[in-house]
Amino acid sequence: MQRVCSSLTLLGFVCLVVAGAVIPTREVLADSAVAPVRGPRFATKLPGLPATAEAKISATLGREISDYYAQPAPHGFRVESARRSIATDFTAQGIQVTRVDAHWMLSLRSFGYDDALEPVDKAAPVAGLNRVEYRRGPLTEWYVNGPAGLEQGFTVKERSLRMSAGPMTLVLQLSGDLHATLTGDRKGLSLSKRDQKPVLSYTGLAAYDSSGKELAAWMELEGSELLLRVDDRAAAYPITVDPIIQLAKLTASDGMPGDQMGISVVISGNTIVAGAQNATVGSNAAQGAAYVFVKPGSGWADMTETAKLTASDGQAGDGFGGSVGIAGDTIVVGACLQSGMCNGQGKVYVFLKPKNGWTTTSKFKAELTASDGSANDGFSNMLSISGDGKTIAVGAWGATVGGNASEGAAYIFEKPSTGWKTKHETAKLTEAHGAATDDFGNVALSGDGSTLFVGAIQLDTTNNQASGPGKAYIFERQAGGWKTTSKFTAHLTASDGLTGDGFGFCQTGAACISSDGTTVLAAAPQFSATSSGPGKAYIFAKPARGWKTTSHFTAELTASDGNPGDVFGWSPALSNNRAVIGAVGAAAAYVFNKPNSGWKTTSRFNAKLTPADGSKGGFGFSTSISGNTIAVGALTSPRKGGPGATFVFGP
Repeated sequence: MQRVCSSLTLLGFVCLVVAGAVIPTREVLADSAVAPVRGPRFATKLPGLPATAEAKISATLGREISDYYAQPAPHGFRVESARRSIATDFTAQGIQVTRVDAHWMLSLRSFGYDDALEPVDKAAPVAGLNRVEYRRGPLTEWYVNGPAGLEQGFTVKERSLRMSAGPMTLVLQLSGDLHATLTGDRKGLSLSKRDQKPVLSYTGLAAYDSSGKELAAWMELEGSELLLRVDDRAAAYPITVDPIIQLAKLTASDGMPGDQMGISVVISGNTIVAGAQNATVGSNAAQGAAYVFVKPGSGWADMTETAKLTASDGQAGDGFGGSVGIAGDTIVVGACLQSGMCNGQGKVYVFLKPKNGWTTTSKFKAELTASDGSANDGFSNMLSISGDGKTIAVGAWGATVGGNASEGAAYIFEKPSTGWKTKHETAKLTEAHGAATDDFGNVALSGDGSTLFVGAIQLDTTNNQASGPGKAYIFERQAGGWKTTSKFTAHLTASDGLTGDGFGFCQTGAACISSDGTTVLAAAPQFSATSSGPGKAYIFAKPARGWKTTSHFTAELTASDGNPGDVFGWSPALSNNRAVIGAVGAAAAYVFNKPNSGWKTTSRFNAKLTPADGSKGGFGFSTSISGNTIAVGALTSPRKGGPGATFVFGP
């Protein structure tokens, strides 16, 4: 089996099955900004195209709802999208997608290898319920309609294609009123109208086989034909291409130059929160704000905030929004009293979503502080909230512990049975053998709040550079709940760590531990004058017998195109099956998908995310991931000194 995936504008998910094995290039015709695919995808700026749900769910619902059934039409059949803004006609000549302002035609011409491409026979479509098929002997081309859009696939009953030299190739005939152009790296395609204005964007073409090995994959345009190419000579099937596209650029309606909206960002389901620590509130410079963006019913699109959160007791220089977190209906925002760095005493605010949804407010539910807090603690430099919303961890990297300045500490707050209220910590966690300037406090909680990752990056605050290799700790909640302690479950280091690596870095908004608590992502962005590397990140998988102290990592992730100063690892984010790593120096974020056989050391990423508008301003300073959607903050986008923005990528 082998999988190759790609998608076109209104088209999205194609799976080609060969002899019981899959070769997807899954294309979905979707009422969507981007087809919900596992393959090259396209973003669109055509209005009214909502993002879609997963194809399997859509297909199941489509079988039960007659609105999605194929209807007889002249010369074939017709299906319509969920919002009836797109109609797809099936004839013997192929399929044609029609909207008010655009039409696109797709026709499969051939499949195989360079000197063994086999043309496909024309066939009349046949339909049953929400499914349409073209039956061409051993090859069946099929379409399944549903709320998410129209899924297209191919099934080859037996391997009749002759293996030959050259890459595996799928040839599609394209036509319509949009002009196609390849990107310089041949991993992207944009479609423009006659006015040269792009209406679609594509990024992140990547192919990998069932063992997780990445394969060379690229796109070619030959006249009106689009060729998807994959070098599958040494591949273990199936092969998968899994691209990511930019869905939206989020900005603040009142943004001003220097606000730094995007210094922190977090996504949970359909909600994104982005902090703007330097925003002026009233007459208070740098009091800070946090902007809430809720995905519209029509899907992610360029938009301004749904709500703006501020603190009613805020003051100039608070830096509210320097860190943010979200779990369900709870948003937490840190204010560590910014003065060049997060070096004030600090506090954390808890906001609860009103019954009618998020609205602009300065009224918070609770204010969390450290019982022993003092100036320069940097309390809330990093924060994390468990997926169930019952536990909040707050880092204080500047805290003095046992006479050691900036050794750092982490504070745990547990939700009272009566709900969140203003309070001090439930427990304080420190290092058993910590030292001055360890900067212990890069926190990340597992989904149930039972496991805590804490990085100690060993920061020299005089020049804001890593001064040691760095280290990280795992703490686990005991049966009786979180208790003040310096006893950790495991101490993690990198066997190849070097001075200046900053191992253990976990930028605010990022999640450096998987939701199930079984995997840790410890970044080493190498942001020191003594370190000349581009940065790296380490995966540690929980052993079968539980977390143990070790310097032996499961995998080391780097970027094959990395350069010194990229600061790869500045904003690492981890889900159970995907890692996203921001490289703020390179103005990029890299996506690594977990191979079927488990995490492996690699420099081959599955996608490289960059902003479609070409802006560089601090893109990658923060990252967050929820399901298949990724949010990336950019401090000064779209121009130097700008207010900042947050970019959304996904299916």
